[in-house]
Amino acid sequence: MPYKTHWEPTGVRWVYRGTLTEEEVLRSNQDVYEDSRFRSIRYMIVDLRAVERFAASAATVRQVSRTDAAYAPFNPHIRVAMVADTDLTRGMATVYRMACDEEGWDVEIFDTVEEARSWIQS
Repeated sequence: MPYKTHWEPTGVRWVYRGTLTEEEVLRSNQDVYEDSRFRSIRYMIVDLRAVERFAASAATVRQVSRTDAAYAPFNPHIRVAMVADTDLTRGMATVYRMACDEEGWDVEIFDTVEEARSWIQS
């Protein structure tokens, strides 16, 4: 499985690696939404630093942002920190952030997990 979901006391962190497929992106999100802890989390960290290839399209990323917007009313306090340090991963993270600009959660992109955690705590 090219991703791992880590539940933390007040949030969730995904670590993706290798080739990231459309199915994996959609499944990883749905797993969190269906978990009883979803309503109490305050952040999501999406760590894309080890992704080498996206087999998911920009349309899939926009679909994820629409799904996130649909779940946002159930927990409107979430902040989403995307961690991306290559042109490839920053590009996909930017597509997601732009799609979320109109509605949904506050989204930012960072180079490191440490920067992401600092923003989440601010």
